[in-house]
Amino acid sequence: MNTSFLNRISAVLLATVSAGSARSQVVDVTATLDTKTVSVGQSSTLRVFARVVPAQQANADRIFSWYVDVLNTNGSVAIADYAAMQKSASDKDPSTSLTGTQEGANRRGVYDTFLNLPGAGISAPVELMAIPVKGVKAGQTLFRIQAGTGAGLSSDFLVAPSGGGAPLTGGNYSFAEAVLTVNAATSNIVVSISVTNAAAGAKGVALNFPVSAGFNFTAQYSDQLAGAASWQPLPGAPHNSGTAFDLTSAGRRFYRVAISPAN
Repeated sequence: MNTSFLNRISAVLLATVSAGSARSQVVDVTATLDTKTVSVGQSSTLRVFARVVPAQQANADRIFSWYVDVLNTNGSVAIADYAAMQKSASDKDPSTSLTGTQEGANRRGVYDTFLNLPGAGISAPVELMAIPVKGVKAGQTLFRIQAGTGAGLSSDFLVAPSGGGAPLTGGNYSFAEAVLTVNAATSNIVVSISVTNAAAGAKGVALNFPVSAGFNFTAQYSDQLAGAASWQPLPGAPHNSGTAFDLTSAGRRFYRVAISPAN
């Protein structure tokens, strides 16, 4: 691809969007997390990828430029470290690159180019960015990628055609989401058990345990340790108050508390 054509695409990149312009979908955008579940204080990495749609790959030279927003729907659960964002495959030229602008837990107007990466996003997805994210409170958050806003660029994606001509434009964000689950700081909890005598030789067993927001706590019992299917929930599950009770005449009985995200 000659330099003059790339320069013309650069000019399109820096133009403003005309009112009512249609957006096609020439690039598929995906988002993944290195680890989908972390504990409070632990970190994962959000990675965003792009690839030219199969129907256009034979006609495309490369993804020339990209321009997206990163949305964090629950910033109280996890923090995205946008200052540590990596765009290892992109050009990172100061004149055509920006790591975006902070808006609450979101990042608006992140953009860059692949001028120095022939074939970018054609035969395989190309990584747009990698962002460290850290769990700060038990719960879940959804990271979502969308077309860029706030920087006044012409399109979220420009794809350079292999034979020259006007660039192809637009991104598909159907799979550009990733959910992070943050567990309480420890996966082990201490369960306090007290036993009292009841009528007809039965025993009353009271369980007490700590709970945290964003999770369901289910006290379970089993008359044998072997086999996951043998564990049954005590009445009133989930036991998010931190208490559960069992009335039993079994000769012996085992208890545990199972924890799962509320969502």
